[in-house]
Amino acid sequence: MTQPLPPTNQTPTKMRHQLTPTLLTSLFTSLTRPTAKWTLHRTLKSDNPLDINGDLHGTATFTPLSATNSDVQTSPAPAKDLLYHEEGEMPAPPGLRANLGVGMGLRFTKKYIWRLSEGGISVWFSKVGQDVPDYLFHEFEFRESEEEGDGGGKEGETFVDAPAPPLVSGEDTVVFRARGNHLCINDMYRTAYAFRVRGGGEVVSWASRHVVKGPKKDQDIVNFYQLG
Repeated sequence: MTQPLPPTNQTPTKMRHQLTPTLLTSLFTSLTRPTAKWTLHRTLKSDNPLDINGDLHGTATFTPLSATNSDVQTSPAPAKDLLYHEEGEMPAPPGLRANLGVGMGLRFTKKYIWRLSEGGISVWFSKVGQDVPDYLFHEFEFRESEEEGDGGGKEGETFVDAPAPPLVSGEDTVVFRARGNHLCINDMYRTAYAFRVRGGGEVVSWASRHVVKGPKKDQDIVNFYQLG
């Protein structure tokens, strides 16, 4: 008589979703919303008491750029560029706050160029006064997707991890994570992204994190984005 197999303590393997070129294109293009902006909530932490610390609130948009507004492209498959533009209000630095009065904030604005090409997604600094790429910030290195309830990967000296993006009620979603680094003279910028995706690749919320380390810098910046 065949003996039954002993029970195991192994947990069921969770399904992993592969980020195909088609899904990557859908993720990228879905960041543009013609009728709504992304609501931005940022938390800034710094070991330098003179740096800005606290919460920041604003909005962010992605606007497609035409080939004439981008730099010259000679590859067989031209890259697709999006202008990322954020703006809002941030807390005043401690010294300025004392002079202006408690509670008074400062307006902020920032632009980057997000690019989708045959090599994947990359982020570029925008030229001052022009909505065109200047030089590379970092390229995305995507990791395996995660089912609901999964946390981020382990952090180390080389990379950091982004927090889970906000949940969307009633949505069946997965989270795709990416990361990229940038060395600016003596300061290392380690960046991580997490995109909550539904259906055929539509982003419903996302998060990012920038950790900056250098001789005079020790900052941790966390961003959460939801549809406004």
